[in-house]
Amino acid sequence: MGEIQLTRIRSIYGDIKGLISQIPPLTERGLVNEFLVAQFNETLDNLSKVSGSDYSMYKVPDSQRNNDWPSEYQAGTVRVQLGRIISRLEEEYGFNKIDDNKAPGIVIFNKNENEISLQINYTINDLIDNSQDEVSKNKLKELRDEIEKPNKSWETIKNILIWILDFSKELFLKVIPILLQKKL
Repeated sequence: MGEIQLTRIRSIYGDIKGLISQIPPLTERGLVNEFLVAQFNETLDNLSKVSGSDYSMYKVPDSQRNNDWPSEYQAGTVRVQLGRIISRLEEEYGFNKIDDNKAPGIVIFNKNENEISLQINYTINDLIDNSQDEVSKNKLKELRDEIEKPNKSWETIKNILIWILDFSKELFLKVIPILLQKKL
């Protein structure tokens, strides 16, 4: 599956998940306006088209309209259908699951116009531990040792960074925030 297609499916998943907050709790009011149900059913049509799978079985059928208020649907049925499709998408595509292989995130704060603060939830030691390649482990260890020295050799750091960039741009992008955090 292409990355663009998966991004579209994830977006539709988010849209469907957001609809739950629009449904009143069953204790307050047991009815949902037909506009919301129509939006949900249209979203399922779009999901079916984008994914190439048929999700029409999750639509809220017209038979669930309220007899006294035909422009309203039973909230319980709408909630069940929303929950079913959300659970299916989470299982099929792994949405809303934590990926243990991903490195923890980086948060950037703009404290004021002159100062930016980085909060990095991993260290160079984490990168060393997670590295699969022995050569990259050694280079990261060299870099760690060099940046801990009181008299750093910028030539050595530069050469290691060049090697890391040539080896893996992803690894390079993980190393740079660590260096920025240390304010080298």
